[in-house]
Amino acid sequence: MKVLKTMKLSLVLAVILSMFSAFVWNNEPVQAAITKTATVAVDQLNVRSGAGINYKKVGSLNKGTKVTVYAQKSSGWSEIRYKSKKAYVATKYLKFGVTVKKYKYKNISDLKYPQVTGLKSKTAEKKINQALLTYAKSAYKNYLKMLADEKQIKQDEPDLCKESPYACDYGYATSYSVKFNDGKHLSILLYDSLYQGGAHGLETATSYNFTISNGNQIKLMNILTSKSKISKVQKYAYNYMMKHQETFYITKLSDVVINKNTQFYYTDGGIKLVFQEYEVGPYAVGFPTVKIPSSVYK
Repeated sequence: MKVLKTMKLSLVLAVILSMFSAFVWNNEPVQAAITKTATVAVDQLNVRSGAGINYKKVGSLNKGTKVTVYAQKSSGWSEIRYKSKKAYVATKYLKFGVTVKKYKYKNISDLKYPQVTGLKSKTAEKKINQALLTYAKSAYKNYLKMLADEKQIKQDEPDLCKESPYACDYGYATSYSVKFNDGKHLSILLYDSLYQGGAHGLETATSYNFTISNGNQIKLMNILTSKSKISKVQKYAYNYMMKHQETFYITKLSDVVINKNTQFYYTDGGIKLVFQEYEVGPYAVGFPTVKIPSSVYK
C-alpha cells in the first residue's frame, strides 16, 4: 500500500513538474509559422512536382512573379505554393525578400503578430520589429478589455447568458497577411477581430508598410504629399468603384474618403487602398481594395 501511495505521489509530482516546465517554456514568444516571399529572377522558371529535374514539370513562372516559399531544401530546391498546391522550383533562380515569422503574444493563440529576420541592417530590423511588437502590446490590452467586458455581462445579465449563451460569449483575435515583400518594401496587413454577441463580429484592418533598407514606416500621406495627388487618387478610386457596383455601393465622389487614416499596401506598379468593413461596400465584401497605379500619384 505504501509503495502504491509513493508511486501515485511520484506521478502527481511528475505531472506538476511537467506542467510547470511547459509553462516556463511557453511563456516565451512562440513561433507558429514562417512566411518567405521570393521573386522569380529569370525569364521563365520551371515548376516541378518534386525537388529535382527528373520530376514532372507542372507549369512555369515568368520573371518578376511573386511566390510564397514554404521551405528551402539542402538539395537546392524550394517548396512553393503554386495554383493552391505545393510544388518545387530551383532556389538559385529566386530572389528573396525578408523572412516574416509568426508569433503568439504571451503564448495566447488568438493573438498572432509578425516579426522579421534576415535584414542586412540590424538597426532597420529592430525598428520594424519594435513597431510590430507595439501593435501586439496594444492588441493585448484590447484582449484584456474584452475579457473584462465578458465577465461583467455574465455578472450583470445571468438570465440573458443562460437563454442565449452566444450573447455573452465574447472573443478577440488578431491575425495578419504579408501583402508585399520584394526586398525593397514590406507591407503587412494586420486584422483585429472583436465579437460581442450578435450575428457577427467586427473586424478592422491596419496596414504596416516599411522601407526595408532603413526600417522606416510609411504612411499613405508620405506618398500622397499634396492635395492634388490626393484628389487624383480619390477620383481614380471613385471611377473604379462606379464601374464595379457589384462590390461597392458608393454613389458620389465624397463617399470615397482618402485621408491619413486610409490603409494601403504596396503592390507591383503601385499601391492598393484598403477600405474598412461597411466603408464603401456591404459586409459580405469584407475589406474592399482598389489598386492605384503609381502613374496616378507620381
